[in-house]
Formats: sequence, C-alpha cells, structure tokens
Amino acid sequence: MVGVVLAQMGGPRDQAAVEPFIRAIFEDPDLVPIPGGPATSKVFGWLVAKIRGPFVRKNYRLIGGGSPILEITRHQARSLESVIGERDVDVAVAMRYTRPDTYDAVRELVRSGVDRLVLLPLYPQYSTATTGSSESELRRVMTELGVDLPLEVIRTWYDHPAYLDVQAALVSEAIERLPESDRDGVTVLFSAHGLPQRVADRGDPYPEETAATVAGVVQRLAYRIDARIGYQSRTRPVRWIGPGTDEVLRDLAAEGITTVVVVPISFVSDHFETLYETDILFRDTAKKEGIRRYIRADVMNDRPEVGPMLASILEDSL
Repeated sequence: MVGVVLAQMGGPRDQAAVEPFIRAIFEDPDLVPIPGGPATSKVFGWLVAKIRGPFVRKNYRLIGGGSPILEITRHQARSLESVIGERDVDVAVAMRYTRPDTYDAVRELVRSGVDRLVLLPLYPQYSTATTGSSESELRRVMTELGVDLPLEVIRTWYDHPAYLDVQAALVSEAIERLPESDRDGVTVLFSAHGLPQRVADRGDPYPEETAATVAGVVQRLAYRIDARIGYQSRTRPVRWIGPGTDEVLRDLAAEGITTVVVVPISFVSDHFETLYETDILFRDTAKKEGIRRYIRADVMNDRPEVGPMLASILEDSL
C-alpha cells in the first residue's frame, strides 16, 4: 500500500493559533533564513510573533477569524482518494506549521500499514522554502519515529498538463466575468507567493518555475492578454523578491489601465493570502490608484477537477 503525504503550509484555525503559526514560520530556516542558527531563529520567531500578532489577528478577523486551509486540504485529500480508489493508496494531510502536522500524517499512514511513502506537496512550483522544507521535515520525522520505508518525493508539478488545464480554466472564468468586448487584451496580474531574496540568490528555481507556469497558462487561453507577474506575502524585515503585487498594481494604474484580473497563481486553496491580501488589501490599493474593475480569479479549493488533477500528478509518479 502506498501512503501519500499531502503537504501544505497550514494556517491558524482561530485567533489563539495566530501567534504560534507566525512563530513556527519564522523559526523555519528553509522558509526564513536567518543568520545565527536555530537558537537565533527561535528568538527571532518569538519576537516577530509578539510584535505582529495583534495586527495579524485583526486581519484574520476580517476573513472570519481563522484560515479555511485545513478543511479545504482535507477535502482535496478525500477527492484524491475517491479518484484513485481502485489503487491501494492511503492519503494523509501534513500541515507544515499547524496540526495535523508531519508527525500526525506519518503515524496515521504507518497505522494503516503502508509499505512506502510518497510526498505530494500542494505547492505546484518548487522552492526549498516550501516543498524543500516539507521534505526535510518528513525525512526528519521518519528518522525520529524509526520509520524505515521507501520515500518518493514529487518535487514539482508547475508544468503538469492537468494542472495547467485547471489553472487556465480558472483564469478564463475570471476573464469571462467581463463584458465580451473587454476580454481580449485584458491585463491579467498573476500573483505568486513571495520568496526571500536570500533563498532566490542561492539558485532556487521558484521564480523561473512560476514564470513557466504563467506561460503555460497563457498558451491555453482563448483570449489575448497582457500578462504581468507580481509577488505577495512579503513580510519585513526579510528582503523578498519582486516586484510586489501592490507595486505592479500601482504601475498598471500609472499606465492608465483601469481593469485588472488578478490570479493567485501559486495557491491551490483559499487562505490569508487570497482572502485578505488579494481580496481586501490589493483591491483597496487598486481602487485608490484608479483601477475601476478589479476581478480576482478563483483558486481550486474543492472544485471537482482537483481530485483528477492530483491523481494524474500522483499516477505519473507511481
């Protein structure tokens, strides 16, 4: 039996979980590389959580108090199991910075009697900060728990045809919310999660894979578009790659563009980045800058195409 570890970042389910979530993120050297080793990262994570906690809790209250990412990911896991049901496969969810975590997932799969593991990260584009961190954590947990099973890692699926097809459909649906006369040539801003500049400087492929995903999506569209790329979720004091999504919006407004379709390109489920940053923060920025029509494309969430898409990615590996 194959045990699939479906890896995702996680998110606070309620207000009490916000500070521990921030702390866990900033203590991860793969995601936020801080000079000085684990001890420095631990102190830095505690300080950032204490300083930013009240502000971040306030923003989470604007989207209902917590993140829906766990329930969405569980639904995606069930969808994958239902599609691949004829195969001897068991799927467990592993959140990187919240529960259920990697320990929970490995214990669940071992109890079910799997004889090998596959890590399927819900990050289409590879980065050491996301997929790499999940892989490192899984290998560490397996060693700590004494789990001696073969492990296969699906490190990237940024150009998988099934993924690009679903993403292109989401972009098309967003464009089609516009009047037919305004669709051709519309500006589409693909917004990806940010990456610390220090990670990018080490040769991380994330920016290149993100650009390749955008190119693959654009090729599948029936519309001619003006495609732009921006990066969001860039938290100080760490320096991040750019341009920022907010910066791109300002540049577009300066060019006289008044209609923008925003696509959260590196996300497969709604979370703080889409529900607050994209739906509230960037929408307000666009409005203030003079962009009159701001359309945010849906992410995959629990769409019926998600199960077959993940199954196709998994089966190609198996």
